[in-house]
Amino acid sequence: MEVVDRYIRTRQPVSSRQLATAYRHRFSSATIRSELLALEGEGYLYKPYPSAGRVPTARGFRFFAEWLLDVAELGEGNPSVPAERQEVEPGLLPDLFRRTATVLAAMTRALGLVVPPPRHEARLNTLIARRVGPSTVLVVTLSELGAVESRFVSLDLDLEPDELSEAEAFLCRWLREHTLADSPLPDQPFPDGWHSRAALGALAILRGLAEGEPERRVYVEGWPHLLAELAVRSPEWALARGQALLRLLEEEQAFAALVHRLREGREAGIAVHVGDGSVPELEDLSLVAAPYLAGSGVVGVVGPLWMDYARAFSAARYVAGRLGAILAAGSGKEEG
Repeated sequence: MEVVDRYIRTRQPVSSRQLATAYRHRFSSATIRSELLALEGEGYLYKPYPSAGRVPTARGFRFFAEWLLDVAELGEGNPSVPAERQEVEPGLLPDLFRRTATVLAAMTRALGLVVPPPRHEARLNTLIARRVGPSTVLVVTLSELGAVESRFVSLDLDLEPDELSEAEAFLCRWLREHTLADSPLPDQPFPDGWHSRAALGALAILRGLAEGEPERRVYVEGWPHLLAELAVRSPEWALARGQALLRLLEEEQAFAALVHRLREGREAGIAVHVGDGSVPELEDLSLVAAPYLAGSGVVGVVGPLWMDYARAFSAARYVAGRLGAILAAGSGKEEG
């Protein structure tokens, strides 16, 4: 533990003499050196060159991060974050997510990221449908999180104005208790009560909205922080790792799914992934992720293996709580 802690603080190989002095050990340098040699044999440490001190391996950083996370969670309790009084204006969510990622990056001196909740998991507070052509309807929605979206939906039947108004009212009633994730799929039988022309039109609109789910965004800020930290090794090494991560982030939908997959088993709390080769682009990096809005969204920090994990855990937990409280206040929910 102390070797990793010392390396995170100094970014320099750690010797047995430094450990004995810095941590006031009652053990001699020779005893500490013997323990370091054993840890090196087990793959937790390595020597960059024969006369140097020791540097943690990815396995060593992973062991330290997971131990620190367990310790942090023992004293975590169930902290509550007071809901913000301000509400997010419709259409300003992207700016909120970008600012949140920027705050995370500034707090941790690493890459900050925000994965928003999927649109189809949020309730729609408002839905307006207007005919724009034969069998074509413009649908405008306002979600409980303040997101405004509009799209054209093609119908199999051409509804009269009064039928479209009835379909709109039908949908508004249904969406008070459901989300787009509950929408009947095309290959499923018609739900009870969905057999009038207006109801069939409403069903077609609902399926069109559900099937047209846009790609999930990932908001990322703080590249200068990350590259500066990685450049401790060398500028060329830092650039290569940054380029690999950028390629991974370009597929936003896939990256969002990856973040949620890496959090499996820790849905209710912070998760940490310390490069293990399962994701080549993250092999030399660490990812700390915390959920908000009951896990439907995630905030995270990407940094070097030697990132300050205590700071990253604290920042991710705090920012996730604040973001969740702001969004919950705007939707009338309580952040859990």
